[in-house]
Amino acid sequence: MVAPIIGHGSDATSRAVGKASGPATATRASTETRTEAQAVIRTPADAINVLRARMEQRLEQAMGALANKPSVASHKYSAQAQPPTPTDVANRILGFVQNRLQAEAEAGADTERLTELFAQARAGIEKGYGEAREQIQALGLMTETLAVEIDKGFDLIQDGLLNLEKLFLEKETE
Repeated sequence: MVAPIIGHGSDATSRAVGKASGPATATRASTETRTEAQAVIRTPADAINVLRARMEQRLEQAMGALANKPSVASHKYSAQAQPPTPTDVANRILGFVQNRLQAEAEAGADTERLTELFAQARAGIEKGYGEAREQIQALGLMTETLAVEIDKGFDLIQDGLLNLEKLFLEKETE
């Protein structure tokens, strides 16, 4: 007698499920769980989402997360239909920085502390952008258009940081 072939057919699924009991099922389930936790990069849109998540993660590490806000990096971007624009990425990052600075200023932080936070933000942004670029290039997804968009987002963030510095540091010196 020949063993049934698992594959296409009306009862292929039931045969495959029937044989998938025991330790192999547990291994498969834990592998699926691990895979869900990792970002899957298949398109330039996925790459931009990884860039944004990496930036937020680095900023949270550098500046600390706000105690009353959930982790920004915990959001899943893969469900978005459109990739974020450089402006979207810049606004998201600058919003995080501004919220953190505002919380510190309201808590009575002096100019020295705010200057330190700006330095941490810049370092986190540079590190996050560098790591994200490396990941995108390693996956072979870097295109000229994507590189231009990444550079544009980085420039927008740098301009925004200068504006935030003027806003927070000039307010402190007055």
